[in-house]
Amino acid sequence: MRVHIKKDSGRWIVTYFQEVHNHKMLEDTLTFMLPRHRRMNSAEIDQMNMMLKVGIKTPQIYASFVQTAGGYENVPFLKRDMYNRIDKQRRIIGGDASACLKLLQRMEVENPGMFVRHLADKEGRLVHLFWCDNCSQLDYEIFGDVLAFDATYRKNKYMCPLVVFSGVNHHNQTIVFAAALIANETEETYKWLLQQFLEGMKDKAPVCVITDGHGAMKKAIE
Repeated sequence: MRVHIKKDSGRWIVTYFQEVHNHKMLEDTLTFMLPRHRRMNSAEIDQMNMMLKVGIKTPQIYASFVQTAGGYENVPFLKRDMYNRIDKQRRIIGGDASACLKLLQRMEVENPGMFVRHLADKEGRLVHLFWCDNCSQLDYEIFGDVLAFDATYRKNKYMCPLVVFSGVNHHNQTIVFAAALIANETEETYKWLLQQFLEGMKDKAPVCVITDGHGAMKKAIE
């Protein structure tokens, strides 16, 4: 097809049209890659979400679908479609992020010692969220020599790691110094997180930090 635009009228004019199919058709084994052919039904989405909740990574989930179906050509979607679906689900729950920020901002007004920091991406979506109150800050001032720094792996409905900064008081009870929700567990993310922690704790660094051995954590702490 050849199309031109008439400058005087702005109309699109078809000047040439070939009715005969003039290129090779796609092989049947590759049609599953075409956008019109790719889809995830509700059962597949539910299965994916259940696997995400127990900490299985997206590439492993997709590999499971491929193995069950007996090959990539038998899975009606690509790995990228799974990532897009997960991203769409996170955007849908964006209202929760907004409500959470409003709640924490209200707490900051009611409690001047409340410390809240968040980071958003270029599209304005919440990426990282850190908070601690003045009671936690006081606990850290007294019992913050040893800091336990741990992250649960996406055990909440938002599929985001929850990071908890904790310690032990003089009664051998666990106390929480601060908490955060983060989008990923990279070194840069943990650097940002530790910077917020130090700022919230008046730049007092712990003497000893206990982690689960995560490589990105260790580098960020250093």
